[in-house]
Order: sequence, then structure tokens, then C-alpha cells
Amino acid sequence: MAFSAWTCALFGVALAKAPTEPATRIHMATFSTDMYSERFRESLRAKESYAKHWGYSFKVFDESSLDCEKFRAFRFRGDYRYCKLEALKATWRRVAKDRKADADATRRDYIFWHDVDTHIMRPETALVEFLTAADFAPVVFTDNALSLNNGVFFLEVSQEGPSKSFFQAWRRGCRTGEWPWADNGCMYEVLLQHLGGQRYDGHCARQFRQEEFDEARPEPPTGEQLMACFNTQMTSLGMGCCGRERQIEGFAFLTGVQEAFNHHPCDELEKSRAFQDYDRSLIRQHCFEDGMFMVHSKDVKYAKESARRVRDLAETREEEL
Repeated sequence: MAFSAWTCALFGVALAKAPTEPATRIHMATFSTDMYSERFRESLRAKESYAKHWGYSFKVFDESSLDCEKFRAFRFRGDYRYCKLEALKATWRRVAKDRKADADATRRDYIFWHDVDTHIMRPETALVEFLTAADFAPVVFTDNALSLNNGVFFLEVSQEGPSKSFFQAWRRGCRTGEWPWADNGCMYEVLLQHLGGQRYDGHCARQFRQEEFDEARPEPPTGEQLMACFNTQMTSLGMGCCGRERQIEGFAFLTGVQEAFNHHPCDELEKSRAFQDYDRSLIRQHCFEDGMFMVHSKDVKYAKESARRVRDLAETREEEL
């Protein structure tokens, strides 16, 4: 790749533009340990090629490029999941610096966070299409695994507004305590506190947050119960349990085959002990099916398939040129 093209891809100066919206710049970011970088190398290369194809920046943070202990102490390998919040901060700061130096005040910048074990399965779709479907909300999620999963989401970089206040609250809420599902578990509580305000009494945190670190059981095994508590509290606070029922200003929650962008495979959810008590037809409404944009799985077969599909897209484009 020529140096000028690499520079454009890395720093995201190529712009995606929706027909009726200001120019939108997208910055793809993830964190990976050495083990997962090797395990999912094909998927990571596919994401980099996808970013180049659509003109997005692309950054993989790892153990050598990011000091995760700046956010919270590292005690066991599960704490790597909190590296997401430090990687997001580093990306936010870089984008904000670029925006300050850029005179284009109408442009919007979004971070597209994707966990390393997510794999692009519909590369012909540009990320800006999801933002368009979400009416360019500052924070865009997909409902996943019967609730809200932060493995993939959009976060607008701005000086003020819902995205910045949410991100700041998320970081504050995850700095202490031991949470089921790590950064995702504490995010549930943050959303309830941040959005519910005085109407929310801390019900879920009192039940599922541990104050002290237990080496014998470093992470509370109550993720599915916390998830159910979050859904119940969201409903009782009048913000909606799931999907498009959620009524939160500044947030969007996309669902459906075409608009959802983060789902676990159906067979993996059905085998999970956490979801054994759920009706199989309900699980099937909240899991990956072919035709969706991205699958969330540690199964290497998806990494290989993603690489093939992105490669086919690149070859098709070369033929058209």
C-alpha cells in the first residue's frame, strides 16, 4: 500500500457521507491480547482491509501499546476486558485533537468499537448505513443475547452531549467493584444511574456488585441475573426493556437482520448454561443468522469466513476498476 493511502486509512481523513447528513468520519478501534491477535489474525486483517475499502481509520491496541492499569489495577486475565475503556479514551483523545485542528465544524466523528472476537460477515455494507438507520444518534447499540452487549457500538466524539456524558459515567462506574461480565456488567448499572437519575435506587448494584476482589472467584458468576435485573429496571423506569422499545434521548438500539450489527451464534447461546432456562424461540430472535453484518464468537471458523468474504469484496472491486 502506498504511504499516502496508508496515512488516509490510519488517520481517517477519508470521509463517508450520507445523502442528507454532514460528512461523517469513522474510526474503527479494538483491543487484543497477544493470544487473541494470533487466534484471530485473519479476522483482524479482514477488518483492516474493510476499513481501507470504506475509508475508515483502523487501530488495534494491545498489551504493549496500552497501559490498562491507568484505568484500574490488573489482578487476573479477565481484567483485560476493562482495557476497552482505556483504548476508547486514547481513541477519543486522538480524534478530538484532530477535530480541534480541523476547520470543518460540520463533520461528525464516530468511534466504531468492536471486540477482537467479532467478525465482519457482510462487508459490502458500509458502517455509515447503520448510523443512517439510527438517525445519527450519538450512541448506537445493538441488542444482543437477550439484552445489551457492548462488544460492538458507535460512540460520537464531541465536546459535549449524550455520548461524552455517557462515556465519562461509564468510566467512573467501572473503576471500582467486581462486576459480572466486567465492563458490560458495570455498564448496566451506569446506564440505570445515568439515565434513571433519582428514580433509580441502585437496586441491581446492591445485589450483584462485589466490593472486594476474591482470588478464588475473581468475577461474580451472576451475569444473567444482572442482565435480567437491568431489563426489569429499564422497564420500570419507563425506558423500555429491549431493542427499539428503549426510549432514551441520544441513544439508538438497532435490531433486525439488516440493521443489527452484533450477535452471538444461535447454537452457542443455546448451549450456554446462562440461557438454558430461556425459550429457544426467544433465543433465536436474539442471535446471529447469516445475512447479518457481524458475528460475535471465539470460534475461529468465523474469522476464516470473514477473511474470505472481505477478500471477495476486494477482488470484486478490483474487477470493477
